[in-house]
Amino acid sequence: MMLALFCFCLLAVASRELTVEMGTVQILFWRSLLGLIMVSTILYSKGLLNREGLKPEVAPWHFLRNGAHFAGQCAWLIAIAALPLAEVFALEFTTPLWAALLAAVFMGESMTRGRWASILLGLIGVLVILRPGAAVIDPASLVLLAGAVGFGISIIVTRKLTLLLSGTNHTFLLILFYMTAMQCVFSLLLSLPAPGLPPADDWGWMIAAAVTALVAHYCLSRALSYADAAIVMPIDYLRLPLIMLTAWWLYDEAVTIWLALGAGLIIGGNALGLFLESRRRKVAST
Repeated sequence: MMLALFCFCLLAVASRELTVEMGTVQILFWRSLLGLIMVSTILYSKGLLNREGLKPEVAPWHFLRNGAHFAGQCAWLIAIAALPLAEVFALEFTTPLWAALLAAVFMGESMTRGRWASILLGLIGVLVILRPGAAVIDPASLVLLAGAVGFGISIIVTRKLTLLLSGTNHTFLLILFYMTAMQCVFSLLLSLPAPGLPPADDWGWMIAAAVTALVAHYCLSRALSYADAAIVMPIDYLRLPLIMLTAWWLYDEAVTIWLALGAGLIIGGNALGLFLESRRRKVAST
């Protein structure tokens, strides 16, 4: 989890630097292409780059997941270029709230007391950060919130994929393969006739973005395989103070009291939901 936190923050910095000279779709194309090369190399070395290893029968679910994830990534990069990094991370933390709500609507999952508390506190936190009526809302903030909904869809579809691929010992590598492959195609189609090469001085940041994106998601998934979400996810919330310090050090970005208060409500809502859910499951099991 500590490696995941470091990679998430480095990914944000690399993406901020890339947006200075490159467009959103262009960044996603080259980042996805580099990621696809890395994942394909790993699958090939394990003898899994074939029909049996790639499990094409679940490709429609991958398409749904990666369409939503691609939209979320576009929104995230737009926000990275326009908003303070701490605000980006704070609003991104609403993703679990949207995932819980969407899972209840489309998958019939029950809305427990903990989930309702998470959603309520999270929405209040968003309102505190955006302060509609008291301040002009940056359109990039609304774009990012829409992107968080896309990330929420990708989460519940990922849950479905892990059930369909249960018993497969390379499930997450498969998810990464289809994610990078499909996002490479999506971004290529949107950038026709050609995405264009990154500027020569941006290749270092591009490689850093591709590597840290894969390593961060891989480490997060491995951490969740070692311990319950109630233990792992509160550690993930350290991303916010870490990116606050990083943004202050590199970009001289200040943190307002409204951002800190709103972020605290969003994170508190997520943490409360995890606590109540884990306690409910413990009681049910005993």
